[in-house]
Amino acid sequence: MSSAVSRPSETNRADTTNHRERPSKGQILSAPLTNREGIALRREVQDYENLEGARPLSWRESVHEWRDYIEDNQDVDAIFKNSETGEYHAGGDPHRFHPDYSDKQYAKLKDLERGLHGAYGKRLHTAMLTFTASWCPDGEPVPPVDQLLELDSSYNAVRRELSRQLEGKRWEYLAILEPHKTGYLHIHMAVFVDGVVTRETFAPVIEAHLRNCDLAGQDAHDTGDDSTISVRHAGKDRSGDLDGGNESIGELAIYLAEYLGTYDGDPLDQPDHQQMADAVLWATGKQRWRPSNGAQAYMSAYQSDDETTEWELVGIRSGTEYYPTTARGGGVDRFVTTWDNPPPDDLTTASEGM
Repeated sequence: MSSAVSRPSETNRADTTNHRERPSKGQILSAPLTNREGIALRREVQDYENLEGARPLSWRESVHEWRDYIEDNQDVDAIFKNSETGEYHAGGDPHRFHPDYSDKQYAKLKDLERGLHGAYGKRLHTAMLTFTASWCPDGEPVPPVDQLLELDSSYNAVRRELSRQLEGKRWEYLAILEPHKTGYLHIHMAVFVDGVVTRETFAPVIEAHLRNCDLAGQDAHDTGDDSTISVRHAGKDRSGDLDGGNESIGELAIYLAEYLGTYDGDPLDQPDHQQMADAVLWATGKQRWRPSNGAQAYMSAYQSDDETTEWELVGIRSGTEYYPTTARGGGVDRFVTTWDNPPPDDLTTASEGM
């Protein structure tokens, strides 16, 4: 991670500290990944020098471990074998931070766009909802994993409220995690609806987040603000012609890709806040996006014949070394946080979610 780190944005909408002095980036990076017990993290971010339980490293040290992981995997290839022909093939990205991964994500978004336009036609409307959680509610930085878990604690309530508000309509969603300039994460949820919806349709959904996320602030969730709820007509007719004028989304995939925040090139050259967020996602195993079942089906509906052949992963090649998948186990070694003397914290209960 580079030494020149930008200061947190003074207009960060996830912050609800009532104009208190914000912590410095050094204070933020000095925070442990979590202050909660019962959180499963990658073994690489365990603090072995701390003998008072199984505790995590600081955020700064975890970024360094993430960078080591990226460097160690730069010359790694996945090895596939075709069970029908016996052929071998080396390729594919070994991890989700690989530069080529964003291309695969965009291809899936194009498949989603094609599927939605084919199913909903001119009736397709899209709402982008934004959910945040404060990273320093009391003037002290919240550990990034704790902030992420709190952010996601409203997820089930949000989906239930969406079901109530969109009862009688066909709809799907895609939830996307994106970092603020501080490195802390927030959620964009794209909701795709077969029929007309308005800002008022989704105001109760934002309220559900506020009721169920302790770190969500009212001032950062103004339902009259386009950055909280943005509704657009994205419909096309069967010929592909756009209907709806200036408020339409001509290229839905491009619109969604803007919220993915993907970067081309070496992940180690990404902005500091992106590397900080990637380290949190890597340590926790959290995925950057979560589609509904229907959205996932659209993303998989247009696979080429090559993607459905009898190819299977049989090993990993690192430099001149080859590791069969059976030898590697195919999993990630993790530990679960424990404290001999738990720190005083109101957020010590482990939670699960996105």
